[in-house]
Amino acid sequence: MASIGGFEIGSHALHIAVAAKGKVQKAVSEPLPEGAVREGRVTSYEALADFIKETCKKNKVRVGGAAVVLPGHLCICRRMTSPVMTHEQLMINLPYEFRDFITTEKDAYYYDYAVLAVNQDPETGEPRELDLMAAACLKSTVQTYRDMFRRAGIKLRTAVPIEIAYANLFSGVKEEHAHCLIDLGHTAVRMYMYHGKKYENTHTVEYGMSALDEIIADRLHIDPFVAASYREANHDDCQSLPECREVYQNLANEVQRAVYFFRYNNPDVELEHIHLSGGGARIGALRQVLEGTLSIPIQDCSELIGETPAENLETALGAAGAALQ
Repeated sequence: MASIGGFEIGSHALHIAVAAKGKVQKAVSEPLPEGAVREGRVTSYEALADFIKETCKKNKVRVGGAAVVLPGHLCICRRMTSPVMTHEQLMINLPYEFRDFITTEKDAYYYDYAVLAVNQDPETGEPRELDLMAAACLKSTVQTYRDMFRRAGIKLRTAVPIEIAYANLFSGVKEEHAHCLIDLGHTAVRMYMYHGKKYENTHTVEYGMSALDEIIADRLHIDPFVAASYREANHDDCQSLPECREVYQNLANEVQRAVYFFRYNNPDVELEHIHLSGGGARIGALRQVLEGTLSIPIQDCSELIGETPAENLETALGAAGAALQ
């Protein structure tokens, strides 16, 4: 089987993971050119296609197709239940399940779903309803990605919502195991709650590692884009600045609140592990503050995927999940 490349376009970096035969074999993260993404939006898909092509060549990435991660603002993803019905019936019904979320004609969207569980009638044992993860994405969005990867010399095979990409990492996790994956991203921090591989909900903090870059830029009198490289390399131990530690503690408090909220809504479920993803996962001082604030163990992301090269894996988990689709 040809290898599949998972691609995630972040606000600060391009993440690529290569998978074959159900195993992630390689992970790559490269900073995007300045201005390539603004406020979560790609400024030029043609320029990004050229960058993808250059990055693959530079890192010797060769794949038989691409699976791209769809960020939340480009894809509507929701948990739902439905009476037991056939695939054909579900595909007819899905557009109506999204009627409160879409603003254009329903035929302008692609729809898809994954069956998480078939709930049975407690008395008869007969299948009663389907527990589904459903998604809707504009056809024009998929076509834009298809054109971009064609320009990069790669055929787009599939587009995967980020919630599903992360769920793919948990294929070997026990159904009763509840856990949280925290994406410590550049412009936001997102906490994804899962029960086994079933997605439950997301909590978002509207600032991310760029807040550290602004602090470092101000203290060292440099451009924030340059400050990002200082942060990533921990130049002059800049990650340990008192103002940065204050950000770490604020983030830890936000995570704690999200954990309390999850426990309140799921009193019979206990979160067992937290997994870290994104650029912030490499910041040792941040991890120490999280460990000191939370009562839940933080487990290395390599525990999710097994024998995978550790380098860059923590920043490319979304891409890895897409490659495993």
